[in-house]
Amino acid sequence: MKGGGTRDEVMTVMRASTVAALLFAVIALGACADGSTSRVFVGPWTPAPDIATRAQLTCATGGTAALSTDTLQPQPDGVHIKVTNELDEPVSVAGFDADPGTTNFVFTGGPGTMELMCWPFSEHSSGEEPDRLSLEVVDPLGLHVDGELPCEIESHTISEYFEAPVDEGPPPLDVARRVIEGLLPDDVLRVGGYPEQEGGSVIVVRDGEIVATYGIKRFEGEPWNVISGSACEGSGLPFEGVSMG
Repeated sequence: MKGGGTRDEVMTVMRASTVAALLFAVIALGACADGSTSRVFVGPWTPAPDIATRAQLTCATGGTAALSTDTLQPQPDGVHIKVTNELDEPVSVAGFDADPGTTNFVFTGGPGTMELMCWPFSEHSSGEEPDRLSLEVVDPLGLHVDGELPCEIESHTISEYFEAPVDEGPPPLDVARRVIEGLLPDDVLRVGGYPEQEGGSVIVVRDGEIVATYGIKRFEGEPWNVISGSACEGSGLPFEGVSMG
């Protein structure tokens, strides 16, 4: 293998979900040590048979690209793709880059079609992308919960914080219920994304539809706080009609 040898690191990559419907994950409310409840995957995880749980993209010398499978199912923390870059320079894969060697990526987007490629940095100036390879991500176990709001959000604001959170969340759902103002007694809270992904959002389901989604984090010496989110007009929830994130 040319280049920088073998490098094995895990990177989490966010991408937009291509699914419009809400997929309810296989979850349960389990007791934590402090007596709170949290979203827990009912395990041990057993993948669906005959569907790969990790795809390997090989960027070979000579400019060729190959995928180990054309269909992939997620693991409890997301979609796993291993990129083996045999070139002596980084390549663009599809919205992210891979250095020479081996890198493991974990995507937290939902089911849909991913288009991957091996585009060496030295060829970017040509503006001509190589052919893309299609990878179909399926979710036979319903692990992914799509937190996309069905309503239109017209106002978007960026929030900034100047220190890294000590916990990216999500918090236990009973804690989230205390933190989010304006919830109705029958509102259901779920964690968006995959059961074991870090930093998943908390979504509010009302009468079977998602009406709000929140990022709840905890900073040093502080309690859990809503630091980002959006809510549909008329919901009476924080960030109603706006997107803060």
